[in-house]
Amino acid sequence: MTLSFLSINIIAQEIPEKDNSLLDTFIKSKISIDKTQIVSDTLAKVFNGTFYKVEAGFSFTDETSSYTNYIFNIKDGAIFLIESRPDSMNTLLSLVRKDFYLKTAINAKVFETCLDKIYPMNDMHMEYKEHLKIANKWYFIRDKFFDSKSGYIVTLDQNSKITKISYSMEAIQK
Repeated sequence: MTLSFLSINIIAQEIPEKDNSLLDTFIKSKISIDKTQIVSDTLAKVFNGTFYKVEAGFSFTDETSSYTNYIFNIKDGAIFLIESRPDSMNTLLSLVRKDFYLKTAINAKVFETCLDKIYPMNDMHMEYKEHLKIANKWYFIRDKFFDSKSGYIVTLDQNSKITKISYSMEAIQK
């Protein structure tokens, strides 16, 4: 038995300059970007840099639209895209001030206020909001997931310095 394969070579062509300009103009007319500084004295106590919320949108010709929110931080002339709830939040961690310690419930409330500014909670989830410390971790609960509590987990070293920030749907399991 013989197998034969058909090979197709597709060559991408350059867009003519006139069409490219027309496409650029059209696309730019459909894109909207709204930038807002997240203003909070509390953020400056915990994090370096300035935080911004950016809403990027695209309006389609059939009057539908699509929008996505991003959080950025500008520090020392560099821009950082802040993670939105991944397992490890290394960019946010890198922005924690060297002189911030998460030792007490008061420190935890300050940190929680920062989370509220960067990642605002939905009003219907406010009933689940709490923070608590278990061993060397602070848990900032934001929601419920089946029998578990969802939220941010902040791991500390022996001096109460933050060494890891993450989010888990099952931060605290029953």
